[in-house]
Amino acid sequence: MKKFLLSVVLSAFVFLILSPSALQAEGRIKFGNLTIVPSVTAQAVYDDNIYLGNGKSSGGLAEDDVQDWITHVKPGILFNFNFPERGSLNLGYQGDWAFYDDYSDNDWNSQQGKLDFNYNAPAGLILGVTDTYNRSEDPYGDANQYGLGQVTKRWTNDLRTKAGWELGKTFRTILYFNHYKQDYKYEKDDAQDYEDMEGGIGFGAKFLPKTWGFVRYFYGQREYTEDNATLNLNEDTNSDFSWHRVSAGLTWDPAAKIQGELNVGYQWNAFNNDRTPTGALRDDQDTWVAETSLNYKPIESTTLSLTLARAVRVTGADKNEYFEDTSVGFNLRQEFLRKLVFSAGFTYSLNDYENATAVDIWGRPVDREDDNYIATAGLDYNIQDWISLGVAYKYNQKNSNDDSNDFTDNQVMATLKLSY
Repeated sequence: MKKFLLSVVLSAFVFLILSPSALQAEGRIKFGNLTIVPSVTAQAVYDDNIYLGNGKSSGGLAEDDVQDWITHVKPGILFNFNFPERGSLNLGYQGDWAFYDDYSDNDWNSQQGKLDFNYNAPAGLILGVTDTYNRSEDPYGDANQYGLGQVTKRWTNDLRTKAGWELGKTFRTILYFNHYKQDYKYEKDDAQDYEDMEGGIGFGAKFLPKTWGFVRYFYGQREYTEDNATLNLNEDTNSDFSWHRVSAGLTWDPAAKIQGELNVGYQWNAFNNDRTPTGALRDDQDTWVAETSLNYKPIESTTLSLTLARAVRVTGADKNEYFEDTSVGFNLRQEFLRKLVFSAGFTYSLNDYENATAVDIWGRPVDREDDNYIATAGLDYNIQDWISLGVAYKYNQKNSNDDSNDFTDNQVMATLKLSY
């Protein structure tokens, strides 16, 4: 807690140095079409299960419920250049330094840099580039839930690009190229290092004043990038695979009350190598998939959000194990009394595993299945347009038929944010 108080003092000191000459209208630094938004956040978190242990093991710290205070200091800066009525260019940085009061060996930090460019030319040209780079050593795991609850060092880079043409403001054709790379620092994590590349084409048509329908097709490949003699892992034994994906859905113009994209499709995965390093058989996969994220504002002060996601996640280069990850989430953001913002959300996800066994109450092997629940609630007080105070609560529970993966985690947090 002492570290939190120190971080608050430092944050306020930085703000007082910068604010007298830097602040302009709405608390932002502006030079023509360029807006610069520096920020710093101090946050104190009480976490009653920092290792996400199940509390059932008599040995091993990582399986016990361990509580601690964690202080976060999060500096950031955003550069936004606006192309009036055409698009924008955003460059941003966000850091996060986490300090544990009692278990300081777990201290970690993460750095994120992001580029977001979108442009619609008068003649109909559509361009878009988004690139997000993360260098992390946090305990939150990756999309495959590898390293969940343990500090692991890794970096990722997610590049998404598009180029297309809009015809008569009612039809559009877009080409896509996406690239994703994940790399862990230590040799013991080699089975998690991979590179994804995919290309695609999409067609869209406007059938309502602010609503578009679309269909898309993608072809992609995953290549696991590390050999490991200990795991007998090489290009002839790893989980390299390719996929085809088709999807359809709806998207909306920026001025519409609904924002985001409704996207549902089907994907086919085919492995390059039929067997794992130990000789276990790999099965090709096909299933429905989704990438839906929608925001709806019935009135200016209220935002309702819906997410629906489904993907097949291969858990490592050395296995034939994978799981179908299906999630649905709801969120509410409500502004009231001009300066108060209440937010609440709930997300449920099902991880349905293949070739990963658990044991039922009679001792018989069954396929592993995890139910995940996350609930959040928070209240922010915007003292001014450049400073806010907030309190929040987060509940995170995993129920698995593999008892070693069960956990329940409660977090209570207080946040001070300066953004100018």
